[in-house]
Amino acid sequence: MTQATKTSRKSRASATRKKVWDPTSMDRLNVPKEYKQADMEYIWVRHELLNNPDDSNVHERLREGYETVKPDELGDDYHADVMTTGKHAGTVRSGDLILMKHTKEYVAEKEAYYDAQTERMGKAYSKEYKNAGSNAMPTTDDSSSTVTRGGGKGTPKFEE
Repeated sequence: MTQATKTSRKSRASATRKKVWDPTSMDRLNVPKEYKQADMEYIWVRHELLNNPDDSNVHERLREGYETVKPDELGDDYHADVMTTGKHAGTVRSGDLILMKHTKEYVAEKEAYYDAQTERMGKAYSKEYKNAGSNAMPTTDDSSSTVTRGGGKGTPKFEE
Protein backbone atom coordinates (compact mmCIF):
# COMPACT_ATOMS: atom_id res chain seq x y z
CA MET A 1 0.00 0.00 0.00
CA THR A 2 1.42 3.36 -0.94
CA GLN A 3 1.45 6.42 1.23
CA ALA A 4 -1.24 8.07 -0.94
CA THR A 5 -3.74 5.28 -0.37
CA LYS A 6 -3.35 5.14 3.42
CA THR A 7 -6.17 6.79 5.35
CA SER A 8 -6.03 7.97 8.88
CA ARG A 9 -8.72 6.60 11.12
CA LYS A 10 -9.94 8.76 13.96
CA SER A 11 -12.44 7.94 16.60
CA ARG A 12 -15.69 9.86 16.63
CA ALA A 13 -14.76 11.45 19.97
CA SER A 14 -11.60 12.96 18.51
CA ALA A 15 -13.56 14.36 15.56
CA THR A 16 -15.97 16.38 17.72
CA ARG A 17 -15.37 20.04 18.25
CA LYS A 18 -14.00 21.28 21.49
CA LYS A 19 -16.35 23.36 23.63
CA VAL A 20 -16.07 27.03 22.79
CA TRP A 21 -16.36 29.72 25.45
CA ASP A 22 -19.63 31.63 25.22
CA PRO A 23 -20.28 34.74 27.34
CA THR A 24 -23.98 33.85 27.72
CA SER A 25 -23.07 30.52 29.30
CA MET A 26 -21.16 32.38 31.99
CA ASP A 27 -24.22 34.30 33.20
CA ARG A 28 -24.16 33.80 36.95
CA LEU A 29 -27.81 34.74 37.39
CA ASN A 30 -29.16 32.44 34.72
CA VAL A 31 -31.20 29.50 35.96
CA PRO A 32 -31.79 27.28 32.91
CA LYS A 33 -35.42 26.46 32.07
CA GLU A 34 -34.96 22.74 32.62
CA TYR A 35 -34.31 23.36 36.32
CA LYS A 36 -37.29 25.65 36.94
CA GLN A 37 -40.78 24.60 37.95
CA ALA A 38 -43.22 25.48 35.16
CA ASP A 39 -45.75 27.30 37.35
CA MET A 40 -43.20 29.39 39.28
CA GLU A 41 -41.49 32.70 38.58
CA TYR A 42 -37.93 33.15 39.91
CA ILE A 43 -36.22 36.35 41.02
CA TRP A 44 -32.87 37.22 42.56
CA VAL A 45 -33.21 39.28 45.75
CA ARG A 46 -30.44 41.24 47.45
CA HIS A 47 -29.77 39.91 50.96
CA GLU A 48 -26.59 41.86 51.60
CA LEU A 49 -25.32 45.34 50.75
CA LEU A 50 -21.66 46.22 51.23
CA ASN A 51 -21.21 43.20 53.53
CA ASN A 52 -24.10 44.33 55.75
CA PRO A 53 -27.29 42.24 55.91
CA ASP A 54 -30.24 43.76 54.07
CA ASP A 55 -32.96 41.93 55.99
CA SER A 56 -35.69 44.43 55.18
CA ASN A 57 -35.36 43.74 51.45
CA VAL A 58 -35.65 39.96 51.91
CA HIS A 59 -38.44 40.26 54.48
CA GLU A 60 -40.44 42.48 52.11
CA ARG A 61 -40.40 39.64 49.57
CA LEU A 62 -41.23 37.05 52.25
CA ARG A 63 -44.26 39.16 53.29
CA GLU A 64 -45.35 39.14 49.63
CA GLY A 65 -45.29 35.35 49.72
CA TYR A 66 -42.01 34.64 47.97
CA GLU A 67 -40.13 31.54 49.13
CA THR A 68 -36.41 30.93 49.14
CA VAL A 69 -35.16 28.27 46.73
CA LYS A 70 -33.13 25.32 48.03
CA PRO A 71 -30.62 23.60 45.71
CA ASP A 72 -32.48 20.26 45.76
CA GLU A 73 -35.48 22.02 44.11
CA LEU A 74 -33.35 22.73 41.03
CA GLY A 75 -32.25 19.14 40.50
CA ASP A 76 -29.21 17.06 41.31
CA ASP A 77 -27.14 18.14 38.31
CA TYR A 78 -27.59 21.92 38.83
CA HIS A 79 -24.47 23.29 40.50
CA ALA A 80 -25.47 26.09 42.81
CA ASP A 81 -23.66 28.25 45.32
CA VAL A 82 -25.42 27.73 48.64
CA MET A 83 -25.44 29.96 51.72
CA THR A 84 -23.93 28.08 54.64
CA THR A 85 -24.54 30.57 57.46
CA GLY A 86 -27.04 33.20 58.46
CA LYS A 87 -30.81 33.44 58.43
CA HIS A 88 -31.11 32.04 54.93
CA ALA A 89 -28.67 29.14 55.23
CA GLY A 90 -29.30 26.44 52.65
CA THR A 91 -30.62 28.91 50.06
CA VAL A 92 -29.27 29.19 46.50
CA ARG A 93 -27.23 32.37 46.16
CA SER A 94 -25.02 34.27 43.78
CA GLY A 95 -22.80 36.76 45.56
CA ASP A 96 -25.06 39.07 47.56
CA LEU A 97 -28.27 37.79 45.93
CA ILE A 98 -30.50 34.88 46.90
CA LEU A 99 -32.93 33.04 44.63
CA MET A 100 -36.63 33.27 45.49
CA LYS A 101 -39.80 32.06 43.78
CA HIS A 102 -43.52 32.78 43.62
CA THR A 103 -46.40 31.59 41.44
CA LYS A 104 -46.72 33.00 37.92
CA GLU A 105 -50.31 34.03 38.69
CA TYR A 106 -49.18 36.28 41.55
CA VAL A 107 -46.41 37.86 39.48
CA ALA A 108 -48.85 38.54 36.61
CA GLU A 109 -51.31 40.21 39.04
CA LYS A 110 -48.53 42.35 40.50
CA GLU A 111 -47.35 43.42 37.03
CA ALA A 112 -50.93 44.25 35.98
CA TYR A 113 -51.38 46.39 39.10
CA TYR A 114 -48.21 48.40 38.45
CA ASP A 115 -48.99 48.70 34.73
CA ALA A 116 -52.40 50.18 35.66
CA GLN A 117 -50.73 52.59 38.13
CA THR A 118 -48.29 53.72 35.43
CA GLU A 119 -51.11 54.22 32.93
CA ARG A 120 -53.13 56.23 35.47
CA MET A 121 -50.19 58.48 36.33
CA GLY A 122 -49.42 59.00 32.64
CA LYS A 123 -52.98 60.10 31.98
CA ALA A 124 -52.91 62.44 34.99
CA TYR A 125 -49.68 64.01 33.73
CA SER A 126 -51.12 64.49 30.23
CA LYS A 127 -54.28 66.07 31.61
CA GLU A 128 -52.31 68.45 33.84
CA TYR A 129 -49.98 69.34 30.97
CA LYS A 130 -52.91 70.17 28.67
CA ASN A 131 -54.62 72.25 31.37
CA ALA A 132 -51.43 74.28 31.86
CA GLY A 133 -51.75 75.75 28.34
CA SER A 134 -53.63 78.87 27.43
CA ASN A 135 -55.26 80.24 24.28
CA ALA A 136 -52.33 82.58 23.79
CA MET A 137 -49.82 79.75 24.09
CA PRO A 138 -51.44 76.35 23.52
CA THR A 139 -49.62 73.15 24.45
CA THR A 140 -49.50 69.91 22.54
CA ASP A 141 -48.23 66.58 23.79
CA ASP A 142 -46.62 64.67 20.94
CA SER A 143 -44.62 62.40 23.22
CA SER A 144 -44.68 58.64 22.92
CA SER A 145 -43.02 55.84 24.78
CA THR A 146 -41.99 52.29 24.10
CA VAL A 147 -41.07 49.43 26.35
CA THR A 148 -38.27 47.04 25.53
CA ARG A 149 -37.11 44.18 27.67
CA GLY A 150 -33.70 42.59 27.72
CA GLY A 151 -32.85 39.01 26.98
CA GLY A 152 -33.12 39.19 23.23
CA LYS A 153 -31.79 36.44 21.00
CA GLY A 154 -28.68 38.26 19.87
CA THR A 155 -25.84 39.56 21.91
CA PRO A 156 -24.64 43.11 21.36
CA LYS A 157 -21.73 43.47 18.96
CA PHE A 158 -19.11 46.04 19.81
CA GLU A 159 -16.71 47.44 17.26
CA GLU A 160 -13.17 48.15 18.32
